Amino acid sequence: MYQRILAAVAAALLLASCGIGGGASGNDGDGPTVITYWSWISGSQEMVDRFNATHDDIQVVFERVPAGTAGGYSNMFNAVRAGRAPDVVTVEYPQLPGFVTQQVVQPLEPFGLDELEPEFPDWTWQQAALGGRLSALPLNIGPTVLFYRADLFEQYGYEPPTTWAEYRATAERLRADHPDATMTNFGSNDAALFAALAWQAGAEWFDTATGHWQVNGVDEPTTRVAEYWESLIADDLVTVGPTFEEQHVTALQEGTSLTLIGGPWTAANISRFVPELAGAWGAVPLPAWDEGAATSANYGGSALAIPQGAEHGEAAAEFIRWAATSPEAVDAIAGVNTSYPAHLGQAEIWGPGIEAANPFVDGMNLPETAAAAAATVDPDWEWGPDMTVGFARLVDETTTGLDRPGGLGDALRRWQDATRAQLRQRGFDVSG
Repeated sequence: MYQRILAAVAAALLLASCGIGGGASGNDGDGPTVITYWSWISGSQEMVDRFNATHDDIQVVFERVPAGTAGGYSNMFNAVRAGRAPDVVTVEYPQLPGFVTQQVVQPLEPFGLDELEPEFPDWTWQQAALGGRLSALPLNIGPTVLFYRADLFEQYGYEPPTTWAEYRATAERLRADHPDATMTNFGSNDAALFAALAWQAGAEWFDTATGHWQVNGVDEPTTRVAEYWESLIADDLVTVGPTFEEQHVTALQEGTSLTLIGGPWTAANISRFVPELAGAWGAVPLPAWDEGAATSANYGGSALAIPQGAEHGEAAAEFIRWAATSPEAVDAIAGVNTSYPAHLGQAEIWGPGIEAANPFVDGMNLPETAAAAAATVDPDWEWGPDMTVGFARLVDETTTGLDRPGGLGDALRRWQDATRAQLRQRGFDVSG
């Protein structure tokens, strides 16, 4: 049902895009076509500057908007509805289905961007090609890895954990050896991180294979993840609180929080908040649930879309193609953004580029680790049709459930039930 709904919506948008909905671009013969690009991603201005310096027929004006879930997506929706759509927008993968079902973006087939499919990993393409139509072109992805204080691990005689059982054992040893330190901070404000952990464990929160929406926030893999982190929290082996806020940053600075779970983009955040720790960090694969069965998941990343009503669709598509596939685009942002490119060709040159441009990353082993993680992401994960609301609800539920045994599992069940009810209210066919 989900795929059929998305296909029907995309087909309608396809027809619109061939008419007045952005299928034509023009400059009235008076110089380059000027398009607008809305994003909040670090390096966007640098990327636009490089594009403008190398293109005469198209010039891009970058307009910074708040982060998507902090108001950026609302701005995009409102602009489209008011007939003031920009030409290109950044959309994260969890939120992209909402843009499609609410008819905010155009399919990209009329612009020939679907021909790029062989140049992207299958699982990445599936995150952007919804209902049989390409709704956005993948820009970057977030194969999840473990960042750790390599200097302190060596000083303490610890080895980076390869399984979650080893991770807990190391946390217990750390607590015994250094009572003021913990293994990590469990980000209470980050539903996307918990989703990535569940994804890695084999969860399927949303499934449309039967033709109906199936929503399961308490399947066995998710429950396993919830119980694992509940036990770490209960035994004071990790701290709990917002990631990269004052208390967490202080712990990083003092060396009392030794690991971070994140995508490659996290390296830029670490360097921003604790620049004095350059050379102290390493990156290794995310611990596996079973020995020898290394898997990862996607945590973060974004795609570029053309909103419905964009004035210069062809020019927008040319910019999108360049941004998502050109080595120059990767080079332009290497000093400020460590996100892993979705494009296979860009990924090949990304590692040397960021190590040369960003001393904080040099020696971290991030390129090799990220490439290995990207190759082990489970491709079967689906997102729901409104993850902006879904993530906000999940944060609310889990935050109130972390202070008691079993509270995280109870929070996930409440989130599941509320999500099912929301989908039914919107007219989706939900089983269970």
